[in-house]
This record gives sequence, structure tokens and C-alpha cells, in this order.
Amino acid sequence: MATSKYMGRDKGVDLKDAVGFFSWDLSENKVFADSVFAHIYGIPPHELEIGAPIEQVIKHVAEDDMPRVAKALHETIVSGKPCHQTYKISHPSGKSIVVTGQGRCLRNGEGMPSIYTGLVTAEENGVKSNDADRLASHCMEALKLAKRRRHALAERYLTSALGALGRRAEN
Repeated sequence: MATSKYMGRDKGVDLKDAVGFFSWDLSENKVFADSVFAHIYGIPPHELEIGAPIEQVIKHVAEDDMPRVAKALHETIVSGKPCHQTYKISHPSGKSIVVTGQGRCLRNGEGMPSIYTGLVTAEENGVKSNDADRLASHCMEALKLAKRRRHALAERYLTSALGALGRRAEN
């Protein structure tokens, strides 16, 4: 499975399990986001820490997907209803990445659209992880938590579940 590693401040993050978070201040046209979001879109993290224009974020959306993505963003801003979109971007590194985003536009005290907030996940080269991979990933995270909390029975069950999925528990 083709995935890439993003080297954050603490450790590498596998894009297939990474979630990037963002908030777009509509009145200032500034998108603020975490480092995973920055990596997915190929934007230097410091630019999203201070806020980057939405045009900088969406400029790499595939030409074929742009009208649909723009329409969905507009409808969500107007309606306040949740938005769920999957689209391709041409990452500045040359990679093709499939992005799935979920968001909603929040209202201010006067009921006007104010902050569009949400999250994105990415799949390099359009390779989706299958359900077993996602389940194994969740089991691995639960196993780490069980170990930290010293829940021996939970550790045994989760190790067994990982074995049934064809994965080995990491030490």
C-alpha cells in the first residue's frame, strides 16, 4: 500500500491514519490548521499557524473536482449543514492525493456564517486503506492505551484481535 510518512515535531505519521484539522475565518478569509493539514495540502505549517487565504489551500484541487468542491463549500456556508467531500489534489511534491473532508459552517451571534471548521484525511495515490487496516489501526491504539493503564486482560484480547487481523502488536 502506498503511503507517505509525515515527520511532525514528535514522530512520523502515516497519512492513511492521519487526520488534519482546520478552521476558516470567513470574514478575514484566513484558514488556520494543524501540521497534518499543512502536509496534506503542501503548505508550510507556519503559514497556517498565522492564517492563509482559502485560495492558497484549494489551488491544488484537481480541475475536474473544483466546481463540485466550490459548490459544496458554498452550499455549506449558506445552509450551515454538514459537508462531506472526496476529491483529488495535485500535491506540490508531484504526488496525487485523494482528500476526504468533512466540515460545517458555524454562525456568529447575529446568525451570519462565521467559521467553517472541519477535518481532512488523505490517501496518497488514491489507495484507500481497507476496513481490516483501519480496525487494526484502532486496535493498535487501544493496545497502547491498555498498556499505559496496565490493563493486562485488555492487552491480551487486543493482541489476540491484532493476530486475527494478521498484524503483530508493536512493543
